[in-house]
Formats: sequence, structure tokens, C-alpha cells
Amino acid sequence: MNETVQEYVQRIQSKVQGKNPLQVQAATAKKLGQLLKRASPSKLRERPAPDNWSVAEILAHLSETEIVTGWRLRTILSSPGGAIQPYDQDVWAAEGRYAKRDPRKSLERFRVLREANLELLKSLTAEQRKRFGIHAERGEESIERLALLIAGHDINHIEQIEAIVAGKTRR
Repeated sequence: MNETVQEYVQRIQSKVQGKNPLQVQAATAKKLGQLLKRASPSKLRERPAPDNWSVAEILAHLSETEIVTGWRLRTILSSPGGAIQPYDQDVWAAEGRYAKRDPRKSLERFRVLREANLELLKSLTAEQRKRFGIHAERGEESIERLALLIAGHDINHIEQIEAIVAGKTRR
């Protein structure tokens, strides 16, 4: 899907409209676990199209996104207004050999990292949640906005995994 950064942000934010971002994040690991139980090992490695990730790759991506999220949260808290670097998820997927990773181990890594990040988010004061960094592509990004984007990102990837497990391609 070719979209601008602004289009991506709007699409991801729209997935969370009317939902509590922290509740969405708290439910993600369980939903992913349920989806994994419904899929065969071969289905988890199947790419719906040559340029689309498999479930195994999506799970590896989600686990590494939690590392990035944790770093960004802590960077914003310790250096408000500081730089937030983007990363190329496709390079990370290729160099990190996401296609070869065990999907269940990726899910477990995601679950543990997500719990840590949620614990931090829930401990923050209202003032701390307003703190922001400057994302190189998206501009000013507060902790509140980051939490919202991560929740939308979760929903987006759950939808992708549901489509793969059901044998449907997603546009």
C-alpha cells in the first residue's frame, strides 16, 4: 500500500476512534494468541502476496515495534522535545530475518515487552502523557499520540492476520 505519512497516520488513528488506546493495547497479545491457535504452521509462514508479510513476519515486526515504542516513550520522558528517529521496517524485516523467526516466540516476546510498556504508560501523570518528541517524519508526537498510534497499529496488524488465517487477501 503506497500512502503518505499523513495518510498512514490518519488511517491508523481512524482504527482507534471511540476506543481506549491502552485497553486496545492490553487486549492485543491475547487476540494474537487466539489467531495463532487457528492457523497451521504452514499458514503462519504463508505470504498472501509476494510483497506482503506472513503472520510470522508480522509477529516479529510487532515484537520489535514494542522495543522501538519502549525506547521512544523513555526518550520522550527523559528528553522532552528531543528527536525521535524513524526506522525502515522492511529493512529490519529483511536484516532481522523475520520470515525465519518462530511466531510463538515472537508473540511471547511481544507480550512481555507490551506488559512493560503498558505498566509505564499507566504510571504516567497527565503532564507526562502530554510530553512529546519530534518524529523525523511525523513531527511533534506526544506520549498520548504515540499510545493512540500503537493501538491503531495493533488493530491494523490483527486485521491483516485475521485475513491471512481466513485465507483472504486484504487490500
